[in-house]
Amino acid sequence: MRKEYDKLHLLKILCCVAEQHSFSRAAEQLGTTTSAVSKSIAQLESSYGQVLLNRTTRKLALSDAGKLVYEKGKKILRALRDLEEEVEQVGVHQSGHLKITFPNTIGRMLLSQICIDFQKRYPQIKLELMFTAANQDLIEDEIDVAFRLSAALKDSQFYVLKLININSTFVATPSYLATHGKPEQLSELSRHNMLLSKLNHVEDSWHDGARSYALQGNLIANSRFHIREAVLAGLGIAMLPSYFCQRDIDSGALVELFPEQNRPEVTLHAIYKVKREHSAKLDLFLGFVQAQLSCKSELVS
Repeated sequence: MRKEYDKLHLLKILCCVAEQHSFSRAAEQLGTTTSAVSKSIAQLESSYGQVLLNRTTRKLALSDAGKLVYEKGKKILRALRDLEEEVEQVGVHQSGHLKITFPNTIGRMLLSQICIDFQKRYPQIKLELMFTAANQDLIEDEIDVAFRLSAALKDSQFYVLKLININSTFVATPSYLATHGKPEQLSELSRHNMLLSKLNHVEDSWHDGARSYALQGNLIANSRFHIREAVLAGLGIAMLPSYFCQRDIDSGALVELFPEQNRPEVTLHAIYKVKREHSAKLDLFLGFVQAQLSCKSELVS
């Protein structure tokens, strides 16, 4: 048992050296000496019978064997930390650490505040939040929960929780409509300046089930935050997710066009690696998100 414990300790030191690219910086972070770190790496190399770190006077790099030990060791250490957190949560489930990733826009406009409210209620739970357009790898990037927007998710090895449907709607300012006229039919959009989003592709068409309507204008942006600012400035008409502009509609800053039209839907999902009953902190967080989103149904209807 002592030997296995020592190896976990040595793995921790190797991971720290690999991430710091320096024996001295790793020693400083670990609260030990450079010679102790060097000795630990030598012990680990002796244990595996492989050179794990290639050293020169100017450079420190993992060998092929070292890369393997580092990648596997990092996962082992993370699994051990998760186990320790779950054991600590027995009887006191409001503690632990969750690493969460969100799509940029809905993360900032809707889920960010939910996370703030969650931490007000459960301050012992540490949240590590990543707002990104990229789909993070739950295993490689050690993600506990990934929020994804999609019309339909592909089958995967992970657990999926369907949260809410997100609609899109056309909006413009009262001043723009007063100057350029209010379109009463989708076909009339061709006479207006459309402010277009470009995420995975340019959102330059609208489908109502029967036909498709082409949209064109003098602005294309890969940020819906910029599109929202542009439409609020009266530059044209934009198609935005309802959660993104509902408060502007309610305040009168924006006018919703074609409210009776069928609007394209995507669904917000939460994807996670372990069953909720096996992680109290995960179950607590997902339950809180579900409850908060149910209270915000006016933003997604």
